[in-house]
Amino acid sequence: MNPSQLGAKQGVMMSKFEIGGHTYKVNEVTLEKNDEGKSLLGMHDVKTNTILVDEGMTHSRKVETFMHEVIHVIYANTGCDHDERAIDALSNGLLQLGVADFLWKKVKK
Repeated sequence: MNPSQLGAKQGVMMSKFEIGGHTYKVNEVTLEKNDEGKSLLGMHDVKTNTILVDEGMTHSRKVETFMHEVIHVIYANTGCDHDERAIDALSNGLLQLGVADFLWKKVKK
């Protein structure tokens, strides 16, 4: 599903950065609920090289969600299967180590 299909509303445009040789745009937007009524905190689209993070969250949740989406992109770029719980664990661990915040600050420049 791409951002326009979710009714993502434009928010803050952030800078671009590289993941696996691809330039990704990162935006803070208001994300609507998906078709199942589940609230979305973030999403990525490998076709448009875009990562979206819901702008209504606290800073720490935005950073963790951003890291979560970056990990999704890495898995997608390598063609690896993934487990959502494993991505949650990795993104939380990288947040605790300061890696997620380092990348977030790099993108916000």
